[in-house]
Formats: sequence, C-alpha cells, structure tokens
Amino acid sequence: MSGGDIMESEANSSADSLETVNSAIENSQELADRLISRLKPEDNASILKMIANKAYFSGGLGTIILVFWWLTVDTGNDDLSSGVSTFFNLDFSQVALTVIGLGLLSALLRDFSRELGKLAPALISGALIILCCLYVLEPVALGFFTDELSSSDGIWRTARLALLWLGITYCAHLLVDASLLAWLKKFCDSKGLIIDPLSGRDDSSNGMLLDD
Repeated sequence: MSGGDIMESEANSSADSLETVNSAIENSQELADRLISRLKPEDNASILKMIANKAYFSGGLGTIILVFWWLTVDTGNDDLSSGVSTFFNLDFSQVALTVIGLGLLSALLRDFSRELGKLAPALISGALIILCCLYVLEPVALGFFTDELSSSDGIWRTARLALLWLGITYCAHLLVDASLLAWLKKFCDSKGLIIDPLSGRDDSSNGMLLDD
C-alpha cells in the first residue's frame, strides 16, 4: 500500500470517527431536550432536588411493597398448597415475588426504551407484561372456573397481585426518572449548559441555553 493510500485511509477513518462523535452528541442533546420537556426542571439547581425526591419516594415505595408482600402474602392465611400456578408450578407467595420482579424489570425496560428509542428493551418489556397479566389474572380464573380456589379467595389473591404490580411499576418509573435526571445534570455540567427558568419559558423554547 502506498503512502497516499495510507493517508487516505487514515483520513477516512478520522472522518468516520468524527461523524460518530457528532452523532452521539446530537443524540445526547435530543435526549436532554426531551427530558427537560417531560420532567420540566425549573433550572439547573432544581435537578438535584428532583433527583433526591424521586429516589426517596422510589425507595420508600419499594419498601412498602416488600412489607405488603410479607404481611399479606408470605405470612398470610393463604393455603399455599392450593391454587398453584400453571406457569412453572409456583405457589402464591412465589407468584407474588415473581410479579414484583417481572413488573420491575418490565417497567424499567419500557421507560428506558421510551427515552432512548431502543427496540429490544420494548419487545422484552411487552413479553414480561403478558406474563404479569397471566399471573395476576390466574387466581380469579381458578376461583370462578375450577374447584382449586373459592371465588372470594381468587378475587383477593388477584387484588393483592394487582396492587403489587401497580406499586412496583410506579416505583420503577420514579427510579428511571431519578437516573435520567442524574444523567441530565451530569450532561449539562459537562457541556456548560444551563436550563431556562421554568417561569420564563415559552412554548417554542426547549429550556436549554449555552452558558456564556
């Protein structure tokens, strides 16, 4: 290979690298704009308070969910030998933990997919939601259509599973928001960007300005 070919190859490689860097910067800028538009931080300083609040409530809600599972499911009066799930032969306590785990993972994947525009996490999240639905609705179906559970027991089990699922989903939503806000704070600091005060924005402004 001649010297001219080597120089041309290096130039092309440098151009590709520069294009990749520019594309990553543009994607980061777009993500920052979306986060500002959706979460509406008042200014740069308020991001820290929003991170703390969302993480605080996420941790508290997660603890409440585990205590609710322990008091109403694991140490409850349910006969765990009855109404065993058709899916992987899990008893009710195990089903409740599975719903918590699948619900948390599904919500995390869905929220991150929404913000980052990734296909695979959304597909996995959709599959996990179906599994959660099956586990949540199975007890009430067993209560009405089989002799394994009474209708009242089936409804009570489904109600508890639904509460656990809804609670962990909201908990995951708060956790994702806190994580994205932490990224936004780091991005603004590294790029020297400031956020317009919320009261001074108009509909056409994305809320972000270069810091002079």
